Amino acid sequence: MITVSINKTPSFTEIWYEGSVTYNDKDYSFWLINPRGMDEQGREYEMEVRWWFKQVPMEIRRMSDQIINDFKNNKHD
Repeated sequence: MITVSINKTPSFTEIWYEGSVTYNDKDYSFWLINPRGMDEQGREYEMEVRWWFKQVPMEIRRMSDQIINDFKNNKHD
């Protein structure tokens, strides 16, 4: 038997930012997803880059960590 349970109260809120990377004169759009809040043990949730489309070159996909770090470093600009 399988049982599925879902909390009635949201666990956290996400803020979605839109951005893009230009590579060889072509733009590749993404969302930068920033979850707010912490889990029950006080740990922050991980940020995520989600590309709009599947056809994104691997060179660009590998930039996800750099995009997140740049966002964190420039957050208060």
